[in-house]
Amino acid sequence: MPASEVTRGEAGFDGSRRERAKGERRARIVRATHDLLREVGVEELSMRAVAERADVSLSTVYNLFESKQAVLAQVFDLDLADFERMVAAAPSPDVLARMFDALDIAADLYQADPAFYRATMWRRPGGSGELGLRATLRAPRIRFWRDMVAAATQQGWLRRGSDPAVVGALLIQIFSGVLADWIAGEIPIDTLRRELKLGFAVTLLAFAARPAARRLRAMSSDLHRQLVAARS
Repeated sequence: MPASEVTRGEAGFDGSRRERAKGERRARIVRATHDLLREVGVEELSMRAVAERADVSLSTVYNLFESKQAVLAQVFDLDLADFERMVAAAPSPDVLARMFDALDIAADLYQADPAFYRATMWRRPGGSGELGLRATLRAPRIRFWRDMVAAATQQGWLRRGSDPAVVGALLIQIFSGVLADWIAGEIPIDTLRRELKLGFAVTLLAFAARPAARRLRAMSSDLHRQLVAARS
């Protein structure tokens, strides 16, 4: 084999090895950030602490991610991607049912890792800090619910003309409000599930086509009874 081809082969191998090493360092940084968020939250998280936990230099963190916001975005993007995969894999019979299955899946995730979700979605009262549900975190989640609304409209569960942007924004506001109560420790996870579903059912009922209206009305009544029974 000509020396030039050997050199090119070795260069390609070295480049591939460097990319793998870079990918491993990035993964360590993301894992370290995820773990530290449980302990200190978004506002107190420092890049120096991330570097120490990931066993890399501070300059490596900045070289690979450029900023704290970029690391956080990667953590939140991966979390949302996991959630979306779980929703897609759920054996929901139709998109209307899938919307409510998605709420159960979200509640399951919060229940499994409450320290992470409470730490990343909490904001110091009265502070401007880095809100876990700030625009960079909210935007892809709004898109998720907007797309679900669009699919429900296309399949005939919601009335034609229902604006996915409007309905999606209403749903995310309900989600954020109920979630804030759970983050503050004011409601347990089972109440979060029921209040989310009740809020979604009542909101969607205002836009529902006739087949969905019957389901949503029955669901609303059942969830209301469950919440009243739980409080008594």
